Amino acid sequence: MSSKKRDYYEVLGVGKDASTNDIKLAYRRLARKFHPDVNKTDPKAKEKFIEIQEAYEVLNDENKRRNYDRFGHGGVQVDMSDFFSGGIPGIDELFRSIFGEFSPFGGFNGFGGVGSRTRRRTAPRREVGQDIEDYIEISFEEAMFGVKKDVPIKRYTPCDECEGTGAEDPSSVITCPECQGTGRIRKMTQSGFGTIIRESACYVCKGTGQVIEKKCKVCNGNKVVPEEKMIHVNIPPGVENGVHLKVQGAGHVPSVNAIPGDLYLGIRITNNEKFIRRGNDLYTPTNIDIVTAIVGGKIKVPTLDYKENKITEKELPIPAGTQPGTEFRIKNRGVSYMRGRGRGDQYVIVNIEIPKKISEKQKELLLKFRELDK
Repeated sequence: MSSKKRDYYEVLGVGKDASTNDIKLAYRRLARKFHPDVNKTDPKAKEKFIEIQEAYEVLNDENKRRNYDRFGHGGVQVDMSDFFSGGIPGIDELFRSIFGEFSPFGGFNGFGGVGSRTRRRTAPRREVGQDIEDYIEISFEEAMFGVKKDVPIKRYTPCDECEGTGAEDPSSVITCPECQGTGRIRKMTQSGFGTIIRESACYVCKGTGQVIEKKCKVCNGNKVVPEEKMIHVNIPPGVENGVHLKVQGAGHVPSVNAIPGDLYLGIRITNNEKFIRRGNDLYTPTNIDIVTAIVGGKIKVPTLDYKENKITEKELPIPAGTQPGTEFRIKNRGVSYMRGRGRGDQYVIVNIEIPKKISEKQKELLLKFRELDK
């Protein structure tokens, strides 16, 4: 890892006002994504996972988090040697040790909130697919008024040829000789604290308890095949740049009876030179000529027309004697609130244009104006 540590809140992708539950949810999602047992494609997955684990160790501890908020990295000491002694724990073991009752990639006993799927100990555990993260670029107008988009995704779904078994035929599936069908293996290591017994998923059958002698020729025993699919996403009005919208069930489907993962769709909004967004208010810099500023008049400014769902022009009266930097407020022409009702306001900021060149006649009139003003 880099010698310069990243901010722990940035690592987990949460704000400094995040609740304990927010931190747990963020950790769960990232650990699922970067745990070396799960992520076999990213060469930096282990490095990222260790960084995520360290951030969680601090922010999930009330005292450590308080010291970190006050003094930064220098205010906390994080020793991960005990945690990683004997290797990185398997993801099943890790989640069980942190959250209690474990349902693979699902919920945990005592861990409620969004995304939690708690189950009684006797209930069967259903596999949950990995989430997908992607992004979509939309225009400023689409962000303001909302839009429906067709988004192509690539995910894995159970193979139709073998019905998700990965085997050429049912007789090709046999009990794993390494774990004897339990799907778990135990490893004992010695440390200063005595004998540590670690239980993890079997490396031969990957925790299934079964191995395949003759693999399916379509999926090559992987049980899943890639699928390209078009999904329909409703983007609400007022969405902010960088927000991730959750599309439930649009993620990977690892097996026939599994719960599909979700899609987290990041929103990127293209800039509009006519508007500057600050929260739910819009600011519109506008140039007016010096005569209008002095004697008053009317100008046209771009604004959001929520009846027509488009950008239109609105007539704005300018009083005589308007000074540079004056702000004119147009109520309810700002950004729609994503939670609750109502909209922000629009502020038109006036900049007075001073002509670089004037005619002799104009100069003569201005000099007369100055004389009259004395």
